[in-house]
Amino acid sequence: MTDGVVKIHGKEYKTVALRVAEFRAKHPDFTILTELVEANDVLVIMKATISAAGQVIATGHAEEVRAASKINAQAAMEVAESSAVGRALAFFGLGGTEIASADEVANAISQQNDGEFLEFMATVRANFDWVMYAKEAIANEDWQSLAAIWGDIDHETMATLFRAPTKGGIFTTEERAACKGNDAFNQARKDLANGV
Repeated sequence: MTDGVVKIHGKEYKTVALRVAEFRAKHPDFTILTELVEANDVLVIMKATISAAGQVIATGHAEEVRAASKINAQAAMEVAESSAVGRALAFFGLGGTEIASADEVANAISQQNDGEFLEFMATVRANFDWVMYAKEAIANEDWQSLAAIWGDIDHETMATLFRAPTKGGIFTTEERAACKGNDAFNQARKDLANGV
């Protein structure tokens, strides 16, 4: 994966995280609203709507079956919401040549193959909001905000999310370097721990 573009079976797919980042950069006044359509013991259906000035511009739906995978058993709603947002953004025009996001394709493949990369993609989907908030904080060099959310996920999840970009990681080399050995970030974490 290079900066949110994943090649799967010879085709390039954008991650939902990349689509959202592009959307926010290009259309800061537009909104994405998600809605739970149905949730029961078997499945979850989510709808995402993109609008501007009260006018609907694009929608996307996603359905996740809870028993389809290990991640769906724990986070079917989060997975469905990310997929619905990705599809709405694709219909809006931020999908490249493919409507499906890299996340959706990986999820479909994971039902046939439980590889390490597919588990990584599932972790990204389950922690999508955290990833987007962290990426924004890093871009803005807002080390206090990054420090405030740093402890919200466990060490194993953190290690998975900060996987090297050469191995398909969601964070760029520059973003990883911005966190590692950063004195301002380390100080913000110490201040938070000490209640400063």
